[in-house]
Amino acid sequence: MHLQIRSKATKSPPDLRAFLEVLAEAEINIVAAGGSNVEQDGEFAFAVDHDMEEKAVAILEQAGYQPRIVEVGTWFIDNSPGQLLGCVTEASEANQLTGRVIKDLSVGMPDADGRIPVQIYSELPLEVIDPEG
Repeated sequence: MHLQIRSKATKSPPDLRAFLEVLAEAEINIVAAGGSNVEQDGEFAFAVDHDMEEKAVAILEQAGYQPRIVEVGTWFIDNSPGQLLGCVTEASEANQLTGRVIKDLSVGMPDADGRIPVQIYSELPLEVIDPEG
């Protein structure tokens, strides 16, 4: 199982730099990261060194953030054409069984063997609300 931490990087005012500073001061190494609208009510999604997830969450909570740990699909790819497509294809096929859709993905730094981690986070789609009832 691979884990990812997701959190709004906002307090008042929104500041991703301050969020990352909390992790850096605690010597938490980020090995993969992604996100969208991070300072506009989106989430910053990141992975840390193995077995450091709970420490990272505790440190962020102490600083006033509300992180959560989620399970993600994780692949290790090399730097060649079609590798990301393969990951997305596998995630999409798995999602067909559960009704989930890909929300986002993050790409990390190559490991000691040159493999690049890719994490894909999927969730159930938001329900479309019919304004007429």
